[in-house]
Amino acid sequence: MENVSYIGLSQQLSLQQQMNMTANNLANMSTPGYRAQQTLFSEYMTQPRGGDVIRQSTNSGSYRDLSVGSLTQTHNPFDVALQDRGYFVVQTPGGLRYTRDGSFTLDANGQLVNKNGYAVMNENNEPIQVQADATQIRITEDGEITSEFGTIGRIKVANVENEQAMTRTGENLFSADDQQEQPVENIRIVQGFTENANVNPVIEMNRMIEILRTYQSAQRMLQNDHERIRNAIQKLTQV
Repeated sequence: MENVSYIGLSQQLSLQQQMNMTANNLANMSTPGYRAQQTLFSEYMTQPRGGDVIRQSTNSGSYRDLSVGSLTQTHNPFDVALQDRGYFVVQTPGGLRYTRDGSFTLDANGQLVNKNGYAVMNENNEPIQVQADATQIRITEDGEITSEFGTIGRIKVANVENEQAMTRTGENLFSADDQQEQPVENIRIVQGFTENANVNPVIEMNRMIEILRTYQSAQRMLQNDHERIRNAIQKLTQV
């Protein structure tokens, strides 16, 4: 295979992965607390025996945009949003998971749960139980929940040393893997709001158009190189 083909194909593979990630960001524009992802590229060189050095690109991974999204008022007293770093903690069948999505409600047993029915944890990693018939729910900036019957508990907010190393597990949740939890100082919770995805649709659409144009340019380069080789073979066979 010619050097042009190696370079063009490596570029197209990287662009395809970038396009998939951009499309995923756009698909999650309405997902509360979603963090946009971007691709990381690296360049590497190969030198076939007797040939020139070939510079190729590859997708070396991705990184998560950790900026806080805008807030939407829901008027649901159990909805909460974080205005700074940190994650809410929920109990799943696979263990503790972390999320920025504070769309909470009560289940049939009066436990505070997320939209998937997973119990929201308090500071002691226990489910939060709301008193029966409680109506005057108040959640303070530091996560303490009270009602007309008294204190209910405090919503746990935690973080980890390396947020980029957290693994997406589906359902808008993250796993901390082997990382240790870290307490969050100066917690800033807002009641009656949810955090929007931090995806900028205009930027993502412009990025998608740019990726498409670059991909088409690489495809034209490959087609021109293919035509050059075909013409050369035809001329050589006529000699």
